Amino acid sequence: MKKFLPFVLFVLVFTAVLVGQVGWQTLVAETTKGSTQYLVYEDLFLKGKFETVEGKKIENSKIKAPIIIYNFWASWCNPCLEEMPSLISMKNKFKDDEVQVLAFNTDEDDQLKNIHKIVKKLNLKNEFNIIADKNTKIAESFKFSAIPVTIIFNRGKVVHFSNGPMDFNSPEMIEKMKKWIKG
Repeated sequence: MKKFLPFVLFVLVFTAVLVGQVGWQTLVAETTKGSTQYLVYEDLFLKGKFETVEGKKIENSKIKAPIIIYNFWASWCNPCLEEMPSLISMKNKFKDDEVQVLAFNTDEDDQLKNIHKIVKKLNLKNEFNIIADKNTKIAESFKFSAIPVTIIFNRGKVVHFSNGPMDFNSPEMIEKMKKWIKG
């Protein structure tokens, strides 16, 4: 057995180094991928000019709030609708000059009718701006395949990305928002 000990140790060390190297490369690749995609999102953010369903013109460059949240949703998307109350509740904790929410509706059929139905159902007042993403052109420019999607920008930089429902009103998210606002 003593005869094989150096060989076994070599195999164990070699395996550990190999696993560590593969893990490191995967981590670097994921970080780079996220960073590259975030740069695309930030570029799209800089060009952001929209019109709400009420006809209000919005330009990201003119919004004074340090935090701007893009939320992509549809009236037929149950996870989208399930996360909306937490988004409303979170937004009500902050002033308009701290946090702005741009809610991009991606419905294809009867879009305005469906938006108004959800606004009434959720008793939305002026918590956020709803933008009808006609033909999902805005969503497609961000190159994601499923909703809900949330991108949180802090002073034009991506600080959070979520592909799936999230709890906007969690204590952790509220604390992050406060830190981001302070800068």
